[in-house]
Amino acid sequence: MTWLPRTLGVLTAAYGLATLVRPAILAKPSGLSAGEPPPSVSTLVRAVGVRDIAGGVAMAVSSGRAQRIAVGARIAADLGDAVTWAFSSSPDPAARRRTIAVGVGWAALNAIGLAAIRR
Repeated sequence: MTWLPRTLGVLTAAYGLATLVRPAILAKPSGLSAGEPPPSVSTLVRAVGVRDIAGGVAMAVSSGRAQRIAVGARIAADLGDAVTWAFSSSPDPAARRRTIAVGVGWAALNAIGLAAIRR
């Protein structure tokens, strides 16, 4: 049942591309910027976007052990994002909680996808 991790990979890559083109898509809801993000925030968000494109494409096109590794790396990245935000000094606590929840939620979805591959 590789359709689930492949679908999650496509969605991840699409989101990564969207944030690469328009960093505010991630910067605003996460509390990194109220309006158009400053250049330093845009650079950071674009780097995360590139990571998401690479990981998402790997999940979508690989199979077998390579796909399991790609999904595992995606889970690690999502949990790493959540932990990073948990220890951040974000001025907006609601945005921080929301961003942590998104990271944990995507990690959980990808864990389900990983379990589906192993069936």
